[in-house]
Amino acid sequence: MSLITKLLCHRLAIMDDDGTPDMHEQQALAEKLQRQLTSERSEASAANPAQRRQVHEDWEKSFGDNVRHWRRERNWSQEDLADKLRSEGIDLHQTSVAKIERGTRPLRVAEAAAIATIFRVPPLAVFVGSPQTDARSPINQLNDMIAAAQVLLNDMKADMSRSAGRYVEQEAHVLALARILNQTALDAEKRQNGHGTANEGGQHDAEA
Repeated sequence: MSLITKLLCHRLAIMDDDGTPDMHEQQALAEKLQRQLTSERSEASAANPAQRRQVHEDWEKSFGDNVRHWRRERNWSQEDLADKLRSEGIDLHQTSVAKIERGTRPLRVAEAAAIATIFRVPPLAVFVGSPQTDARSPINQLNDMIAAAQVLLNDMKADMSRSAGRYVEQEAHVLALARILNQTALDAEKRQNGHGTANEGGQHDAEA
């Protein structure tokens, strides 16, 4: 199994019915998608270099479309997004944001990661939806699955936090019940001892 396949198997979140990762299905799907991707690249290898460059640059256009969509969903201006990028240490201005959204400005990996952080999406999700692809390309399928896996991971972490909280509460409840039980037993023992002492005193009086 190639390194790429191993990485894909590690990232995909295919589950069995019992909620555990199905490693065999992960491996099979990852290898299938890898073969499809390799086939697509082989078929396109003889294409005109300018056309191939356009295909790659379309990723920037797709990225820009996603950024514009997410920004408008939040009613942010381009200047608002630029301010948030500067707070992430990325020095961009409104004009740069406009160029990114039009797909006319080269994009740095750090900028893409910062934008993903601001919109709270997995880093690879910002590239989903290349306009040059058909229904769902292997890359898009992988991006979708990685995004879904991240959501599942976040849900599992939330469930673990809630379970931990319930465990602490239940443990405190058990300890409280144990203290009540111990106190009840102690009180009963004291009453029994007091009753026995009183009986002994009565017997001594009768003998006298």
